[in-house]
Amino acid sequence: MTYVELVTGPRLDDAYYQSTNASRVYGWYLGDCQNYPADREAARAALAMAPWVQQSARINRAFQLQSYTWARDMGVRQFLDLGCGWPHHPVLYDVLERELPVVYVDQDPGVAAHLAAELDQGDATTVIRADIMPMGSFLSSAPMLDAIDLDHPVAVFLGDVLPWWPDDTVVQQAMNELRAWMPAGSILAITHLTGDFTPEAVAALVDTYAAHGLTVRPRSRQQIESLFGDFVHQGPGLCATGQWHQASPEARRPPEHSAAFAAIAVKSTAQGRDA
Repeated sequence: MTYVELVTGPRLDDAYYQSTNASRVYGWYLGDCQNYPADREAARAALAMAPWVQQSARINRAFQLQSYTWARDMGVRQFLDLGCGWPHHPVLYDVLERELPVVYVDQDPGVAAHLAAELDQGDATTVIRADIMPMGSFLSSAPMLDAIDLDHPVAVFLGDVLPWWPDDTVVQQAMNELRAWMPAGSILAITHLTGDFTPEAVAALVDTYAAHGLTVRPRSRQQIESLFGDFVHQGPGLCATGQWHQASPEARRPPEHSAAFAAIAVKSTAQGRDA
């Protein structure tokens, strides 16, 4: 396994453990033990305000796992998990053949440390601690050039990542750069929080997170659609996260339980890189 740090920033000190951490809050919803009092307080407050929030996290997680398998079955042989968060097994590597290149990226020092400790699974795995905004600088970094072969398609996953960047212009620019960088035939999978299904409930959730030091930005269907550019949607297209994989148990749940849109799209062979 290769481990690289491209950022400095926060370290594993008292301030880190005492502050609320979005990735650890998400892990609490999934039953993870890697959390601290501030995280649990925020998660319980959110759950009291929006009882569906824990189910939403579980639906999001199920979509991620199903999408890993979908991309693998479509023949993609290298994988990039941006803002991957704390490792919850099964992780991406668990559903792939062991020799396939997998790159996990997160800027959180605790996440990166745990990934490096838990996912030491051979030369095909790379863990990069990095800020993915600005995306262009990150994608052109030496660790990424070493890890990803741009002569072949790559599957890129952004699961519940982009809502934690509130600046719409920054996010759109980053996604433009990511899509241009991806080779033809590549797969892009995104889940993103939305207020479209239950505006008042999601607004209350945003306020609850803010009271605990977390800034989250729901986006509309149109805004989320724009993140895919002209990539070709697969399956049912952009829809409630739980309803993308129609054979999954989550497909029977109403859209408000997802509280997010999801889609998987492919860069056509006609587009090529820098399209």
